[in-house]
Amino acid sequence: MKKFISIALSAVMLISAGAISAMPVMAAGVSSPGSSEVTTKPAVDTEPVIITVNSEKSSDVTYTKEDYKYTFSYSGKGEVIDWEFPNMIEGVDYSVLSMSDDNSKIVIELTESGKKKKLVANAVVKNSTASKEDGEVDENDNDTANKDNSNTSPATGAAMAGIAMAGTGVALLAISKKKKD
Repeated sequence: MKKFISIALSAVMLISAGAISAMPVMAAGVSSPGSSEVTTKPAVDTEPVIITVNSEKSSDVTYTKEDYKYTFSYSGKGEVIDWEFPNMIEGVDYSVLSMSDDNSKIVIELTESGKKKKLVANAVVKNSTASKEDGEVDENDNDTANKDNSNTSPATGAAMAGIAMAGTGVALLAISKKKKD
């Protein structure tokens, strides 16, 4: 009986360690906000469209896709001066179908050569940083308040599973000691 409990305790501890390290990997993907397609959000390196403001990741730009027609909209503070598509050439890889009067919205369509490239859309914005309460502008202020973590798994589930497994192991150990006495 003592050997059985020892083996069972070892197995519980191994399963517990595996559960803690494997649970966050099992998080399900979510659809991208602002996308008209229902797909899971891919990893950062394989995203089909990268959207930035002044060449930095931002949640102030959203896009929708219909076939190979993309509509990009800027909703942040500041004035959109221009839209850039860094690895593409206008007229060769894409065509501008329309742009709003204030440049905050642009509609483009990819050509055959553009369909083979990763689409990177950059809104060039003047005075894009938010003002502080005292009226000063902080250009080093990162947009952390609007960070979207909806596609990440909380670690609490894995930790709770590991604690439960460890508790089971302790209970088995306590029972084995009680039988000895």
